[in-house]
Amino acid sequence: MQIMNKRIVLLAICAAFTTSLISCGDSNEPVTTNNNSGVETVSSAETADPTTTPPEATDKYAGRTYRIFNGFGLETKYIEPNIYPEEMTGDVYSDSLYQRCMDTEDRLGITIEVTDGTLSQIKTSVAAADDFADLTFADLSNVMSLVLENYCIDFYEIPNISLDKVWWDQNAEEKLSFEGKLFYTFNDSITTQTDNCRTIYFNKEMADDLQLPDLYDMVRNGTWTFDKLEEYALMAVSDLNGDTRFDGNDRYGIVNWGVTGLGEALLTGADCEIVMQGDDGVPYFNCFTERFNTVYTRILDIMNNGNLFYVGNAVNMLKSGQALFIVDSLGSAPNLRDTDVDFGILPIPKYDEEQESYWNVSPNPHAMLVPVTCSDLDFAGAVMEEMAYQSHITVLPAYYDNMLKGKVARDEDSLEMLDLIHNSVSYVIKIIGVEFSDAIYTEMANDNYDLSSMLASWQESVETQLDEVLSQFKN
Repeated sequence: MQIMNKRIVLLAICAAFTTSLISCGDSNEPVTTNNNSGVETVSSAETADPTTTPPEATDKYAGRTYRIFNGFGLETKYIEPNIYPEEMTGDVYSDSLYQRCMDTEDRLGITIEVTDGTLSQIKTSVAAADDFADLTFADLSNVMSLVLENYCIDFYEIPNISLDKVWWDQNAEEKLSFEGKLFYTFNDSITTQTDNCRTIYFNKEMADDLQLPDLYDMVRNGTWTFDKLEEYALMAVSDLNGDTRFDGNDRYGIVNWGVTGLGEALLTGADCEIVMQGDDGVPYFNCFTERFNTVYTRILDIMNNGNLFYVGNAVNMLKSGQALFIVDSLGSAPNLRDTDVDFGILPIPKYDEEQESYWNVSPNPHAMLVPVTCSDLDFAGAVMEEMAYQSHITVLPAYYDNMLKGKVARDEDSLEMLDLIHNSVSYVIKIIGVEFSDAIYTEMANDNYDLSSMLASWQESVETQLDEVLSQFKN
């Protein structure tokens, strides 16, 4: 797979964000056109591509209030849990959120109202038939409980949204839809999915000292694979204090918080998740296939060859020069601001060069959903679409700038990688919960290379559960 290395207008936009925010509302604003293998920026006035055409402004909803129930407002794992900050503060990313809300309000003549709350409040409000919100959010571990209780509107039934536009996440539609329905998804109006996305940070100085090839070019030409990750990680291992024991005082090739975090990232990177979508759009258990067994075994080999160290705060190991690679969430990037370490960002490697695309798992972000009690889907969809568009041209470049510590103007490579990662986020469809997947990761943590008996003991039960869930939504 070749990845185009193009000089993109989005780079200039990001650089401009270090001093000022972009005002949007003109239908000729540059809009990024991107996919899993490259990125380019075009103007909607210069292209016939309908996926980049902004929504039309309208006064149809003037005077209305758009109600957002923020189900992640109390979370601490995200860079910014606010949807509409109270004021502009000079923080580039926070101010971009404020600006896109103002621009949405101005374009439609509406007011955006945000209330923070919890999953239980969503359930209570819907159960009471309370028309409490036009949009809300729930994390992937819990959202299926809302779906199974028929609390969510199918996005395919919501008017005035265009899921094929570049500001909607087509990967989410592919990975999270089932039986021709999509009850929760993502677009550029939120970044919980990107904050939660697992990626690789690397120490640039150490990579130079080890005389590694240009890792960015490897990503572009499709040669950034499991084999290369393992090869370079082993080169970095060093007993720094010479005591012949490897512990927290030494240097490692890969550092991560735990087996599940690394295992999940690598399985997704190999496009080999426990549950996947079939060509017919119906989820199935990929873990019972021969390819899963092959990939699972390869991951255990990487974990057990002496290049790996588990620690609660992998970022600190990168800061101290004790890690070549760390596997962590993109939301950890701001933690590198207080250090001089020169770091780069890479996608999770592919299994091999034959694999078509890179994939980066976002295990448990908060997805957007529309409660069934919403009384005006026409209005809800129109505002949702406008807000996603405004976010694409305002929030997204500010988010990239925030990830790269304001260095976008001189770090085109990492900007390109961020855009690739943004467009290759993959989601775990937790359609029957997580007990079964947790059991697989427990076997991985126990270095069990032979999953056959464990999988056999679960297969009938989980396949029955899946069939029961799917049958509830068959047309």
